[in-house]
Amino acid sequence: MMRNNINGDFSKIEKISELKPGAFININWNKKKLMLPYSLRKDYISFTDKKWDWRYQFNKDGLPDINNPSLYELLPSGEIKTHFCETEDNKPNL
Repeated sequence: MMRNNINGDFSKIEKISELKPGAFININWNKKKLMLPYSLRKDYISFTDKKWDWRYQFNKDGLPDINNPSLYELLPSGEIKTHFCETEDNKPNL
């Protein structure tokens, strides 16, 4: 679930185009609960705490592929472990 944080008001995001600086995403994955802040990027949409990085790549049409996000685990050794994901019901939730 994605939310914007505007002056402490946590509003649910219905469309990915509604993302604003200060937004964050909550992820329940593999018995882990992650809360990752939105990180402005040029080539993809990213939520990261510098240990975990949740990304939506852009399709050829320039829209984010919200059905096939990737979760990257940034290991202490400097390696990056990729976890490919899909939405729980395999339908876009944004």
